[in-house]
Amino acid sequence: MADELAMGRELRAVRSLDLGRCMDAELVGDLLYVIGGAKLHVFDASTPADPQRLGSIGGLGGTRQIAVRGKIAYVTSREDGLFIVDVADPAKPELLSHYDTIELATGIEVSGSVAYVACRTYGVELIDVRSPAKPRHLSTVRTGEAQSCVVRDGILYVGVWHSRELVICDVRNPWQPTVMSRSPLDGYGDGLTLRGNYCYAATGHHARGMRKRDESDPAYATGHGLDILDISDPAKPTFVSRCKMPRFYSIGMDMWDVAVRGDYAVVGDTHNGVFVVNIADLTKPTIVGHRQLPIPKGKEHPDAVGGFAVGKGVVYVAGSRTGLQVVEAPEVQPDVRYPDTPPAIPPTPKPDLPAGFQTYRPAGQVWAVAMHGEVARAACGAGGIHTVAIDDELKGLAMQPTTGFALDVKTFGNYVYVAESEGGLSIWEAGKDHALRLVGRLKERNRPIRQVVLTPDGKRALLAAGKSHFLVADVSDVTKPEVIFRDKRHGLLYGYQVAPGLTEGRYALCFWHVAGAFWYDVGAGEPAKWSGDSYPHRLGSMNGFVVLPDGKRMLCTTRKGTLAVIDRAERRPMDELTQYGIKGADLRGKPTIYGNRLYIADRFFGRLVVVDITDLAHPRLLARYQFAANPGLVVEHLGKMLVPGGYDGLLVAPVPGRR
Repeated sequence: MADELAMGRELRAVRSLDLGRCMDAELVGDLLYVIGGAKLHVFDASTPADPQRLGSIGGLGGTRQIAVRGKIAYVTSREDGLFIVDVADPAKPELLSHYDTIELATGIEVSGSVAYVACRTYGVELIDVRSPAKPRHLSTVRTGEAQSCVVRDGILYVGVWHSRELVICDVRNPWQPTVMSRSPLDGYGDGLTLRGNYCYAATGHHARGMRKRDESDPAYATGHGLDILDISDPAKPTFVSRCKMPRFYSIGMDMWDVAVRGDYAVVGDTHNGVFVVNIADLTKPTIVGHRQLPIPKGKEHPDAVGGFAVGKGVVYVAGSRTGLQVVEAPEVQPDVRYPDTPPAIPPTPKPDLPAGFQTYRPAGQVWAVAMHGEVARAACGAGGIHTVAIDDELKGLAMQPTTGFALDVKTFGNYVYVAESEGGLSIWEAGKDHALRLVGRLKERNRPIRQVVLTPDGKRALLAAGKSHFLVADVSDVTKPEVIFRDKRHGLLYGYQVAPGLTEGRYALCFWHVAGAFWYDVGAGEPAKWSGDSYPHRLGSMNGFVVLPDGKRMLCTTRKGTLAVIDRAERRPMDELTQYGIKGADLRGKPTIYGNRLYIADRFFGRLVVVDITDLAHPRLLARYQFAANPGLVVEHLGKMLVPGGYDGLLVAPVPGRR
C-alpha cells in the first residue's frame, strides 16, 4: 500500500484489548476512556503499556467521539445524539443526560460551559452544558459537513468533509456564531488540533482537483495526509506545509485525526493505520513511524483506526473491529491541554423569526407535526408528543412523554403513531382532553425508528430504522404491530427519506444517499416486497420526493436546486431529465404538496420556500424564509402552514399567496 512512500520504522503493538468495536479514546491523567459498541470503558493507565479496566457503562448508541472535561464525559453517537456521563467514580460511570442533537452527532469539543457538536451535514451545534444534566440548545453555525472541531479562546476550528476545508468561526457570543474564514485542504477534512499559532488538519479520501472517480485521476484516493496552517490571524490562515500518507480509498470508515506532542504529530488514517510525524521543522514534516491494525476476519483491508489517545511512549488506537490496540511510540508523551479562555453565555435573546410567524416552544425540538382533527400533534424530540391548538394564539393542550426521542408523528382515525428513536414505533389512542394512551409498540433491536409513514388505509406503516434499514410493519391490529418486510441498501437514511404517499395506490419509495431510490409494493392484502424498480443515482440526502396529484409520478428536488419528475420506469441520470427551476431560488430540501402549493423545507441550511406549481414547467416563487434553526416537512391546515422548526419550536403562519 505504501511502497513509494517512506513510512519510517514499523511501530510495535505491545497489547491488544478485546473490546469489540472501538471508535475513540481519551486520556486524562492516568485515566483512559474508550468508547465503542454503545459502551464507555474507563481504564487505569498508570502503567501506560498495560491499562486495566475499572468500569463501564452501556446503552450509549452509535458512539463516535469522546471528550472528557473534569469529571464529565461527553460522547457523540451519530443518530443517537449526545450522551453526557458522570465519571467521578471511574468504576461506576453514570448517565447524566441524553441530548437530542439537531442531526448526526459526530465530533465533540467542550470549552467552559459550551459543548460544540459537529453535526455532519448541518454544521456545528452549540449547547449550553452549565448544567450537564439539563443541556440546552444555543445555536448552530453552518460550516458545511462538519466532522470534527476544536476551540480556543472563543474561536472554533472545524474540519469540513466533502468541500475539503478548514472553516474558522467566531463563537465568542454562543448565541450568534459566525464564519470567519474558509481555507482549502488537500483532502476531505476531519480531525484537527492546535498548537501555538498553528492548526494541524488530518485529511483523507480524494485530493482537490479530482475530475474522474477512478485511479486514472491523480487526485483520486490521494487526499490522505496532514496539512499545517498558520492561524496567527484566524480570518486569514496561511498554508505552511503538507505531509502525505499512502493512496487509498474505501468508503464507509472515513475518519482521520491528529494530535501534536512536542516535535511529533500522531495521525490516525483509518485503514492506512497510525503514523508518527516529525514536525520539528514545520516546513518539512516527515513520517518516522507507522503501524497498521490487524485485518479483521473476512475483510480485505487492515482494520480502520477510529480515533486514538496518546500516552507516555504509547498510542492507544481504537480499532473499529479489533478492539483497543496499544502501540509503542517512545517519541510521544501525554497531552498537555492548551490554555483556553472560554466564552461566557449571555442572557437568552428574543427569538429571531421571519415576520408573520407565531411559535410554540416546547422543552424539546420540534421534528414533525401532524393534524389530528382540529388539533396538531407535534413530535418534540426529548419533549415527547405535544398537542397544540392552532388558533389565533398557539396553545399547548397536553404533553405525552415518550420512551425515546419523538422524531416523527402521523395520525389515523383515533390513533397517533410516533417514531420514538430507541423507543421504536409507539401507537397511542386519543382520549378525553386530548390525552394519549399507549396501545401498541414495535421495537427493532439496535435499530432506532426515525420516521413513520402510513399507507392511506392505515393498515401498514413504512419505517426508517437505524442507519439504513427500511421496514414495512403491519399495524392493522394497533395492539400488535409487526414487521413484515425489511430491506437495506448501500448508504444512509439521514432523515425523512421515505416519501409520503404511494404512487399507483400501492408503491412506496425510499432512497439511500448512495444507492438511490427504490420502490416497494405495499398494496393491501399482498406481501410487501421490492417491486424490482429503482432509480440508481445519487440524489443528495437533503432532498426528497413527494407524490404528484396525478398519483402516478413523483416530484423530486435535486442536488442542483431544481425540480424533476420520475416514475418507476425511469433510469436516466438526473442530468438527462427535464428539470424545472426558479432563477435565484434554491429548491433543495424536503417537499410536501397541498393543492398547487409546493413547500420545500431545508433542515440543512434553515430555508423554506413556497412555490406555485400550477404550471410545473414554469414554477413560481410565492415566498422564501430563512430560519436560525431547522425547518422540517410542512403541513397545511385551514389557510395556515405548520412548520416543525427544530429548537425554534412549532412555527405557524398564513399560507402565502392564498386568496
